[in-house]
Amino acid sequence: MMMANEGCPKAGDSSFSSDKHAQLILAQINKMRNGQHFCDVQLQVGKETFQVHRLVLAASSPYFAALFTGGMKESSKDVVQILGIEAGIFQILLDFIYTGIVNISVNNVQELIVAADMLQLTEVVNLCCEFLKGQIDPLNCIGIFQFSEQIACHDLLEFTENYIHVHFLEVQSGEEFLALTKDQLIKVLRSEELSIEDEYQVFLAAMQWILKDLGKRKKYVVEVLDPIRFPLLPPQRLLKYIEGEKDSMIFDCTECYDPVTKQWTTVASMNHPRCGLGVCVCNGAIYALGGWVGAEIGNTIERFDPDENKWEVVGNMALSRYYFGCCEMQGLIYVIGGISNEGIELRSFEVYDPLSKRWSPLPPMGTRRAYLGVAALNDCIYSIGGWNETQDALNTVEKYSFEEEKWVEIASMKVPRAGMCVVAVNGLLYVSGGRSSSHDFLAPGTLDSVEVYNPHSDTWTEIGNMITSRCEGGVAVL
Repeated sequence: MMMANEGCPKAGDSSFSSDKHAQLILAQINKMRNGQHFCDVQLQVGKETFQVHRLVLAASSPYFAALFTGGMKESSKDVVQILGIEAGIFQILLDFIYTGIVNISVNNVQELIVAADMLQLTEVVNLCCEFLKGQIDPLNCIGIFQFSEQIACHDLLEFTENYIHVHFLEVQSGEEFLALTKDQLIKVLRSEELSIEDEYQVFLAAMQWILKDLGKRKKYVVEVLDPIRFPLLPPQRLLKYIEGEKDSMIFDCTECYDPVTKQWTTVASMNHPRCGLGVCVCNGAIYALGGWVGAEIGNTIERFDPDENKWEVVGNMALSRYYFGCCEMQGLIYVIGGISNEGIELRSFEVYDPLSKRWSPLPPMGTRRAYLGVAALNDCIYSIGGWNETQDALNTVEKYSFEEEKWVEIASMKVPRAGMCVVAVNGLLYVSGGRSSSHDFLAPGTLDSVEVYNPHSDTWTEIGNMITSRCEGGVAVL
């Protein structure tokens, strides 16, 4: 006769877990493997054979679970061939399956992690990643970074990327740095987390990579130097580098883009390497004005004739300047703002007649601006944003009316910008990218936002962001 509470747990009953039991069971199964007891399948790895238990391998790895079940032809075979793994490495992984212990060394870690990933032994992959993290140093981190990218090990990839960013100055001086692919290098240089003293160190690292194999890498110059925030480089140091570099021709190259074939073509180079220059199209030719030329601020004007594929010096600017704005209107070239020989941001406004090769002064702007954007629209010239030392990045905008012969301030942009791109399209002004205001000018924020100005309503509207944030870029209408 059963009592009313018989079979019910008594008050105070508890469930207990024993890790030792699991260890003892695993050890006993391993003894059975070594003694070849109850083994029900033979694995052929290279020239070696391994007697194993289907159940144990299937329980340890989704790879083996799929191999021995699900109707695959191997599920009924007594001998199954494992391809793509060296027998010695497979032995180490098999020992892990049966013991929970894996022997990892510098000599076998890469082969182990690849094989473990193939066999879906996730725990071994994790252990190998932890081992590699413990071995990392400035001389081998690039190799580990590339390896983790190849095997798509995201945890290790993130760890090595962070290590490279923190130890960038040590890493970029090693041989492995020069073996980065173009895309890997750009990814590193674009990081906002680089531990550097100034942007010039990033520039030197990029140039070091290019010059390692200039014949093959020269075509990547534009892409590789794109992440460099050139406005943060001291112009004197940059131009001194260019002047002293025997391969400085890579800095004065000119390229044209064919939107139909989607290809870039190198054309004739300018007579002098330049940076911070002004460029505009006038009367079917391309004009390059001022900027840093050699070790000083230049005032020369070069003209490129696309039909002759030739540059020639055609004159001089009235005032030497760099990082200024310029545009063309009715066959004349207008130059605005920039930085003078004395290092002062300018308000000055001048016009150049390519036919007479004469300069004429025009009324100055109300605000000193360098790194500004300039565009012509509806018989007016717009001076947009920019930077000056007292106000940092600017969001103010001025318009010069030829009818009134004066500058007037119009609606400000929503975002302060310097070094942005400006273009006039279909009666509107488009402003993209640039760098924002920053309390730390050594690390300003590069922008991906775009604003559109409607002159009829005197309003700015933000539209879709660019895919990539850009500063000191170029823009054109096709």
